Amino acid sequence: MHPRIAFAALGLGVMLAACRSEMENVPLTDQKIYFSDKFYDVKSMSADRALILGYGGKILETTDSGASFTKIDSGTDLALYKVFAIGQKLWIAGQEGLILHSTDSGKTWKKQESATENYLFSIFFTDENHGYAVGDRSTVIETTDGGRKWVERKVERSSEGISADMELAMQDPIFYDVRFTDEKTGWIAGEFGQLLKSIDAGQTWVPSQQTLMTPDSGIVDPMDLPTFFGAHMVNGNEGIVSGLDGKIARTRDGGKTWRFEPMKLAFPIVDPIYQPFVTSDGNSWAVGAAGEVVHLPPGQTEWTRADLGMKIYTWLRSVDFSDAQNGWLVGGYGTILRTTDGGKTWRFCLG
Repeated sequence: MHPRIAFAALGLGVMLAACRSEMENVPLTDQKIYFSDKFYDVKSMSADRALILGYGGKILETTDSGASFTKIDSGTDLALYKVFAIGQKLWIAGQEGLILHSTDSGKTWKKQESATENYLFSIFFTDENHGYAVGDRSTVIETTDGGRKWVERKVERSSEGISADMELAMQDPIFYDVRFTDEKTGWIAGEFGQLLKSIDAGQTWVPSQQTLMTPDSGIVDPMDLPTFFGAHMVNGNEGIVSGLDGKIARTRDGGKTWRFEPMKLAFPIVDPIYQPFVTSDGNSWAVGAAGEVVHLPPGQTEWTRADLGMKIYTWLRSVDFSDAQNGWLVGGYGTILRTTDGGKTWRFCLG
């Protein structure tokens, strides 16, 4: 993970086999997952299949709902941060401008030339040809031919209402996530509360984070806006972002306004929330540092901590569901969790 992001440590002392609620030792020769593993993203491809990726170029695949895992050769030892899939075609964004591409549903991978050496933290395609990746130093790159050629684009930012000192401090903020809801409408979330929207297929980007600065939110200075690490857009109108200090914000009007959402917690979240996700039945999930998992059922107005049935002592970086029932959480020190009942119960998958 990028050096600006700090992670907590894990205190588990034994390995776990497959996706089980009980602990058991696994012979070293049989292990595919280790405490040294750091998983940054998971893609739930179907009810039974998932791809998990992370530090050191590691990619794992399960085709049996986590009963077993196979290591896939990525051809690199660089960190892999985000995977995106359209049918049989997949792309991964990673360290030092790395982009990997697969045409066989993730079985084999080849490197694409990305036109940058900056870290790329997120990647998104609107179809098999048109894609975008974002990362360090306000990097935005675009392809119109499936990644055979990538072109870097400059994001122009307005300095209106920003002091000279503030403008200097906010030079080249990191972009952590990019999402599109159709071929024209896209979103970028990033450092210093950056929430940018494009309605012309990424040719121009307009900020919309100013609506978060209200007396009710307690934020009246742009420098106090939290960095946003992850975004999930439900449709052209609704989306959520998550970031520092456990902040989660939602828009229901296409980004014209954003509002921080309340949490009903016994003790507040002070650590980052890295990634949100909304399932097909409207359940909102988000994961973060210190093993935080929060949940907002449809029709409710306050987030609560999810009951995982266990305590997680490490950071969780990604959450993904293939449908309303089948989902995954992944994070530091080889942590993989699996649900098959919409998050009512979770099981460890380690072995």
